[in-house]
Amino acid sequence: MAKKVIAKKNKTPQPKETKKKDTPFDESTKKIRAPIITVLGHIDHGKTSLLDYIRGTVVQKREAAGITQHIGASFFPMDRILDFCKAPQSLRDKITLPGFLVIDTPGHTAFMNLRKRGGAVADAAILVIEMPTGPLQTTWESVRILRDRKVPFILAANKIDRIDGWKSIKDADFLETYNKQNPFTKELLDKYIYETIGLFYEEGFPGIERYDRISDFTQNLAIVPTSALTGEGVPTILIVLLGIIQQYLQKKIKYTDGPAQGVVLEVKKEVGYGITLDTIIFDGHLRKGQKIVVGGLNGPIVSHVRALLTPRDMDEIRDPSKKFLQNDIIYAASGVKILAPDIEDVVAGAPIHAVESDEELEEVIERVREELEAINIETDDEGIILKADTLGSLEAAAGLFRQDKVPIRKAAVGPITKKDVSDAVAAREVDEFSGQICGFNVKILPDAELEAANQGIRVFSSPVVYRVVEEYKEYMAQRRSDEVEHIMKELIMPGKLTIMPQYIFRRSNPVVIGVTVEGGKIIPKMRLINQNGKVIGTLHSITKNNKPVHDATKGDEVAISINGAVLGRNLLETDTLYIKSPEAHIRQLRTRFRDDITPDTLEILIEYVKIMRKVENNSYWAA
Repeated sequence: MAKKVIAKKNKTPQPKETKKKDTPFDESTKKIRAPIITVLGHIDHGKTSLLDYIRGTVVQKREAAGITQHIGASFFPMDRILDFCKAPQSLRDKITLPGFLVIDTPGHTAFMNLRKRGGAVADAAILVIEMPTGPLQTTWESVRILRDRKVPFILAANKIDRIDGWKSIKDADFLETYNKQNPFTKELLDKYIYETIGLFYEEGFPGIERYDRISDFTQNLAIVPTSALTGEGVPTILIVLLGIIQQYLQKKIKYTDGPAQGVVLEVKKEVGYGITLDTIIFDGHLRKGQKIVVGGLNGPIVSHVRALLTPRDMDEIRDPSKKFLQNDIIYAASGVKILAPDIEDVVAGAPIHAVESDEELEEVIERVREELEAINIETDDEGIILKADTLGSLEAAAGLFRQDKVPIRKAAVGPITKKDVSDAVAAREVDEFSGQICGFNVKILPDAELEAANQGIRVFSSPVVYRVVEEYKEYMAQRRSDEVEHIMKELIMPGKLTIMPQYIFRRSNPVVIGVTVEGGKIIPKMRLINQNGKVIGTLHSITKNNKPVHDATKGDEVAISINGAVLGRNLLETDTLYIKSPEAHIRQLRTRFRDDITPDTLEILIEYVKIMRKVENNSYWAA
């Protein structure tokens, strides 16, 4: 049952900073909002460096009051971007965007936090790939998230300065610097880019090309070569991104005035302020004093805004005592720190909605409840315990486990606790292969770690979601392999032998003959039957190269002794021999372990079943 917390008075202290910050937009003239951009990619491919270069260069070229630093994001005014890109006046006259709101925390984890009803909060993305390494596993994870959420993106083919023979020109447009490279270097870069194009083609992107060779950006994925070290191609990627958004995403970023809608990036404790919410407001406006409804651990939480905080200008942010300024109103798109009472149970990734009037409160509560329920993670009686740092991360991690058909007993936001260990123990009692804890970007509490060790509960934890999934899969594969090996040691495997007539060493008591193993496996002490299903004796020993061996498999030529057989009576030189295996063993091999036996063993098993069905006159033998 969802819990609703109603705001109480005078619980959260007022911030010390009281200076008002002027509203950057006039509500009456605001037509479109800043598009929200996120940067994704593998951890070592330069996404952080690229974002830092864009931020650092634009900041250095700004006028003192020209840029706004947001909580969780950086807002870059369009005139500063155009100045950096040395855009001509003809281009400036066409641009209507106020700027870019770039999410500060790079990587797919931050992107997974940014959810709203109907898809992703981010309007566009830059996916960074290192040249010549190309896409790695986290790259494909990001690609699939972008594709699933229908977010347009462009590829930054980064680190071109490392290409053999490359001569850098700081902050140059890509084509300007590319055309000045020697033919060998250009050919090398082209080779790396086309290798990447091939990989994306295999992933289901038939239209992908270098940006300057594209005429229709709605049908093609653009690649822009860049260097986050020298700035080469950085103006290019900004202009390409700007052009795509300006031309194709105008409707998506149209400003709709009304009560704010947003998402919680982080819930954290600030000295002097208590619990605060770092949020992205992606639509409408939010006023100081306004009621809000935000998603919590147990359902919607109702509170009201005590303060809307944004950092001071970048030059002053280093002084913690003057870190924040208060705002009376915030417009989308914006990053803002919210002070409010009763927000301890708010979870990162949760929706936040402003309430215009008391009459609309119940409707907004229901809307938030529906959004929380839309993050639907089905659970089972058995399976893993899944923990993540945010709702978005939890949903994405659950999706990855579901792709591999891994059952989930419990999925929740927050650190790994002793209660999670208890739940894992309970899951293990239902199924011996269940009861692992998988944590994505979360801590394990000390008492939980101790309890997990005492109970023998395996914990997998990493800030990278695919590593958690891979480590879990490797562990389970090994466990199942060990179990299969253990069980199959107890099963009598089928085996087929043909007699080599030129190697008859003894005709009785026991028979000693040379044989070829045609398939499967033979071991001593097993009874043998012929092609008609008649028992001819017991395989007593196996010798290879005059030395006794424990078993023989397909292709082996060995000498065997058979107790109970007499050559010329119950055993003929033309007979084909089979290891006699119980029906229950054959049934398990045909069903449960069918994928674990070799093709030749399976072939022998099928032959053996046909023989035994004739002998037993039962067409369902071992079925």
